[in-house]
Amino acid sequence: MYKIQNEIFCLSVSEFGAEPEKIIIKDVNVLWNGNEPWQEKSPLLFPIIGNLKDGYFKYGKQNYFMKTHGFLKDQQFQVVNHKDNSITLKSTYTEQTLAQYPFLYEFYITYSLIDHQIKISIEVCNLGEKEMLFSVGLHPGFDYNGLRTLLGDNIEILFSPTQVNSILFNPNFVKKIENITLPNSLNLASLSLELLSKKTICYQGVNQIDLKSQTNSLRIKHSMPFISLWQSTPENPQFLCIEPWYGLPDKCRTNHRLEDKLHIQKLKSNESFKTEIIIEYIEGV
Repeated sequence: MYKIQNEIFCLSVSEFGAEPEKIIIKDVNVLWNGNEPWQEKSPLLFPIIGNLKDGYFKYGKQNYFMKTHGFLKDQQFQVVNHKDNSITLKSTYTEQTLAQYPFLYEFYITYSLIDHQIKISIEVCNLGEKEMLFSVGLHPGFDYNGLRTLLGDNIEILFSPTQVNSILFNPNFVKKIENITLPNSLNLASLSLELLSKKTICYQGVNQIDLKSQTNSLRIKHSMPFISLWQSTPENPQFLCIEPWYGLPDKCRTNHRLEDKLHIQKLKSNESFKTEIIIEYIEGV
């Protein structure tokens, strides 16, 4: 376990899955504890997002089987740089990953603390000679008790922008995409009611979400095309997952071919892909 900290934040990061174990803001842990009903905290999603229909994709003449959200969250990472306020971890392909995913990759994630911000930077490198196909995302679960301790009981969620696409599922695969206008704000109780019926909410075009009280705010900004909201038990919510995604689960009707997967990223040989997420704590709003 490795720790980074400044005057606002303290993060504990595990080498297993490069997953944060705690995100402490002003002495309050806002990250889910990994107990029942969801035994993860903030897993990395790679090289797929969500579910593969029938559990596999096709590439070339082979079928490759992979579980939900891919295998990276179960990989042991190597720490390549560790300072008081930042840490970089790396994962590289193995014979075991090649059996599920036929590409040579390196994956870097850096957690940096900069004043009131946590900056999460991701870099994917294609080490092979052929074009690499992948999706990538984050899946942090924010603990309701921690959020209420930090922000107060009356928490509103604000989306920006509000004119976006909504991705509808059935419930695990993409059913259709439609244009909608989001409300200016929505309280967490109303959001849980919506999640009770939809299971997962996903928007294309929302690049900022604020969890806001009368005095303070927790802001999630990102450079990914999609953001998803999920709770394992929305009838009795204990946490809220806010998930930036570079990719989507399979469509209801799919030919299973990886190159035809919705919003799959394509990376040329010896090139790299970069994206980032910012978690910002704002006082006095």
